[in-house]
Amino acid sequence: MAHLNRRILTAAMTVASVTAVLAGCSSSDDAAPTSTTSTSESAAAPTGKSAGERSYADGDYSADGEYGTQDSSIGVSLTLDDGVITDVDVDPHATDETSLDYQERFAAAVPELVEGKRIDEVRLERVAGSSGTPDGFNDALTKIRDEASR
Repeated sequence: MAHLNRRILTAAMTVASVTAVLAGCSSSDDAAPTSTTSTSESAAAPTGKSAGERSYADGDYSADGEYGTQDSSIGVSLTLDDGVITDVDVDPHATDETSLDYQERFAAAVPELVEGKRIDEVRLERVAGSSGTPDGFNDALTKIRDEASR
């Protein structure tokens, strides 16, 4: 009986391991957008400035973000109100058809991920199947933070 239990446990662990590996390797273009924030309450409404966060001037800001090894870039325009992103627009710059497709899908997904969040909390990772374009967005966001904090 102990031998049968050990075989069942081994089989269950093997299935769990294979499932975890396959899930980690998945690269579906329909993958849900992801973002990370500096707080664990990424879906919560902003509750004011935390200690250590910079102050930002309200207004409209724009910057181009660079990413990748082939001089890829993407434009980001946003509106800040008390450090909160109230409006965002992403302008694809790609000329290659495949890259343009990734940038356009990324641009369509971004507003839902960042509007209503403090600019200091936003850092995007893989979004709408794109893992490179978020790097360009994050680069543009860094430039905007620097400009808005002056």
